[in-house]
Amino acid sequence: MSYWMTQSLLNSWIYWQNADDRYEARAYASFLATLRREEKAPTKAMQTGIKFEDDINALVASGLISPLAPDADKWAKAVIRFARICEGGQSQVPVSGELRIAGMDLVLYGVCDYVKSGKIFDIKKVSSKYEYGKYYNSPQHPMYLHLIPEAKRFDYLIFDGTFCYRETYRRCDCKPIRQTISEFMQYLRESGHMDDYRAHWAMNAEREEKRHGI
Repeated sequence: MSYWMTQSLLNSWIYWQNADDRYEARAYASFLATLRREEKAPTKAMQTGIKFEDDINALVASGLISPLAPDADKWAKAVIRFARICEGGQSQVPVSGELRIAGMDLVLYGVCDYVKSGKIFDIKKVSSKYEYGKYYNSPQHPMYLHLIPEAKRFDYLIFDGTFCYRETYRRCDCKPIRQTISEFMQYLRESGHMDDYRAHWAMNAEREEKRHGI
């Protein structure tokens, strides 16, 4: 039996591990909901992020990226700036691979916002003021760089409602994803949550189709 592994699951665990005391209980509840595949209503921040990415995708697809207008609002300027960066790249690229860790066969899966000229781009709309290094502990860039061996770097393109930022990582900048997953699997065993993982993350027909890019 093989099991599904995504960066979002790992990220929910890492977020809880690093949460301040005042947010720890909420972060743990969110992690358990993710582990148990419980339905969650999208938050306003999530909806805003989806809208921002959709606007960029639509502009890139149109092929009509206009110059930055001096009187454009900050949202429109950010959309145009990021669309220019992503223009000519492949959008919504599914990536997958297999690892055997701690005696378990795992299928790693993700979707890259854009892949272009050896770079992976991920678009982020954050609701609070951005501080550099925000994504240092994220498992997303180590996983995607692992799944695309020819990629040279991973860039987060971030808009906080006022300014645009770029946070760049190369392979030498991050802990190998195998190590992070090994630590996660050890946690599942020691905490008694391995049964939750086996129950909700086993491979099924839908995941097999995604695994093969269907």
